[in-house]
Amino acid sequence: MKKNLFFLIMLAIALITSSCSNDLDEVPTPAAGSSGQAITFKPWANKPLRAAATQAKDVTDFAVLATDTFPGAIDSVLIDGKVVIGSNAAGWTYSPLAFWPETAAVNFFAFSPTAAVGITKGATALAGQYDTIPGEPSIEYELPTVLTNQADLLVARHSGTYAAEGATGVTLNFRHALSRVLFQVKSESSMDFIVSSIKLKNVKSKATLDLNYVPKDAAAFPYPTDNATIDTVGYQVHWVPDSPTSPTVVELDANLTTTAVAGDGAWHYVVGDADALYVIPQENEASDLKNATLVGSGDPDPSSLFYIEITYKEDGAGATDRTYAVPVPAIVGDAYKSSIAFEMERQYTFQFELFGKKPIQFKGVTVSPYDTVEQEEPLRLHWAGSNIYYDSGLGHLTFADYNDKSKEQYQGVYFQWGSLIGISPVGAYTTGNTVTYQKGVEAAASAAPLWTDIPRPGTDPPGTIYDRALDSKYLTELAHDTASNIGDICKYLTELGYAPKGKRWRMPTSAEFGEASDYGNAGAASWGAVATVNADGTTAFANGMQLRKSNTPFFPASGFRTFSTGALDTVGVDGFAWSSSPSNSGSGFFLSFFSSAASPASSYYRTCGFPVRCVAE
Repeated sequence: MKKNLFFLIMLAIALITSSCSNDLDEVPTPAAGSSGQAITFKPWANKPLRAAATQAKDVTDFAVLATDTFPGAIDSVLIDGKVVIGSNAAGWTYSPLAFWPETAAVNFFAFSPTAAVGITKGATALAGQYDTIPGEPSIEYELPTVLTNQADLLVARHSGTYAAEGATGVTLNFRHALSRVLFQVKSESSMDFIVSSIKLKNVKSKATLDLNYVPKDAAAFPYPTDNATIDTVGYQVHWVPDSPTSPTVVELDANLTTTAVAGDGAWHYVVGDADALYVIPQENEASDLKNATLVGSGDPDPSSLFYIEITYKEDGAGATDRTYAVPVPAIVGDAYKSSIAFEMERQYTFQFELFGKKPIQFKGVTVSPYDTVEQEEPLRLHWAGSNIYYDSGLGHLTFADYNDKSKEQYQGVYFQWGSLIGISPVGAYTTGNTVTYQKGVEAAASAAPLWTDIPRPGTDPPGTIYDRALDSKYLTELAHDTASNIGDICKYLTELGYAPKGKRWRMPTSAEFGEASDYGNAGAASWGAVATVNADGTTAFANGMQLRKSNTPFFPASGFRTFSTGALDTVGVDGFAWSSSPSNSGSGFFLSFFSSAASPASSYYRTCGFPVRCVAE
C-alpha cells in the first residue's frame, strides 16, 4: 500500500494565511480540455453522524487531492493536497485555483483537520508527477496516546463533474475515521469511590488508511445497523497496522483527575460523556485473563493482548489505590469471540462495577453509531463563552460566543431567578445607589427597585402563568413575560439582538449542568475573597470550575448576593449560576461550587442574586 502512498508536505498555518491573499490574485491559465470554470467548495451536507467534539460547522480547514482523466491522457492531479480554509458561513479558499475538466469526472479525497496531531503523511501526490496506479491516496497516522493530545479525524471521498457541480461548488460529506471509547462505572456496594486512572492496554498505535475505502458520497460507511459478526477481516476497520506481523502497541491514557463515583447504583461517566478516547480502528486479540487481576509489582499480562487497566479506591480517609487489569471479551452481536474489533465511526461504551471487597467486574460494552451519546445533554448543546456582563462599548448586556474563551473568567452581573433585571456586583444593594441593567441597558441607580421588589416568577397573582406546572422549560416557555421583566434572560437578550448572532440562546436546565463528577478545579491553586470588582461584571477571576463536557465551559468563582437584602457574599470563594428549572414555587435550581467540589442541582430562594451562563443549540 505504501508504494501507492501520496505525500503531503504540511504548510505552517502562518505561511498559509500570509500567502493566501497574494496567491488568490494569481489565477492560473486553464489547461487544454478544461471548462474554464474554477473548482470551488461549498458547505458540505450536515449529516447526522457527527462526534460530540466535531460537527461540520466546527471544521475550519481541510486538505484535498483532486484527480481526473482527460481524454487521451493518463490520470492527472488537479489539486495537489492543497489546504482549503474558511467556514460554512464565509466560504472556502485555496490557492492556486484549479479548473474543472469539461466532461471528465473528478475524484476528490480530503481529510480534516490538516494539522491533526498524528498524521505523518497525508493524501496528496508528489508535485508535478503522476500516480502510476491512480486513485489510491492514503493517510499514515500515529495515534497520540494521551487523551488531551487527541482530536477527531474526518475523511471524505467524492466524485463530481463540471455539469453537476461547476456552478454550485463541490459538497464534501466528511465521515469519522477513528473509533471513540467511553467509560461508565457504578458502585454496587453503596460505597463512594474515586477513580484515578483508566487505560486501554496493548492497542495498535500506527496504521495506514487507504481513502478508497471511504465510500463515494455516502451518508455513512456501509456498516450493519447492529453489532453483526464481521465476516471479512478489515471490512469495517479499513486501517492496516504499520507492521501487520508485529505492530507497535501502546497504552491509551484517559487522563483522569480523581473522578468521584457515588454509591447510588447508577452509571457514571469517568472520563466524561463527551471527552472520549479516540482509537485507531483495529482488531485486537482479547486477553486470556479470566477475571480482573490486581496489579502487583509487574504487568499481570506481559503479552500484547488487549485489556483495560483501572485504578480506584474507596472515598474515605486512609483508603489506598487498587489497580486492576480487567479482561474484556470481544462482543460482536450477542456472542463472544477471541478478538475485539474497533470499527470506523463506531462508539464503544465500556461498563464496570466497583465493589468494596471483591474485584472490579466487567459488565459489558455497548456499540453504537458515532452520534449516539448516552446522556441527557444534546450533542448540539454549546455553552456561552462567558457569564452575562455589561459591555460599555456596546451599551448593553451581552456575553461571549461559545467558541470565544477570552472572557470566560468574567465575573458577570447578577440576576434573581427568572428576572430580566441585571444587578451590578459592586457594593451593598440600595435603591438609588446600585447600578441595574433594565431592558438590557444600564439604568440610573435611582431606578433600582427594592431588593424584594425585583420582578421574578412566583405564585402571585394566583391563577396566572406563574402558577402552572413546574417543569424544566418553565422560564423559557411558561413564565416568559418581558413586559413585566420576567423570563429567560438569555432568550430575552437574543430577542433584543444583544446576544451573539446566529444562535438560539436560552438558560440551561438543571439537568444540563450534569453531575458533580463532571467538574474539576481548573483555576488558581489558592482561592480567596476578592474585595474590589468592576460594576459591569468584567472582573476576571482565575479561580473557578471546569465542566468537562460539551465545549468545557469555565465557571468563575463569582460569589452572589444574599436572598434577603442583596448583600454581597463569598466573592472569589464560591461560584454560582442559575438554571431555568424551578424546584418549587419559591425556589430554583442552580449550580454551586467551591474549590474542591461542585453541586450542579442546588436549590434555594429565587431572590438570591447569581450569574447566568447561557447555552445555545
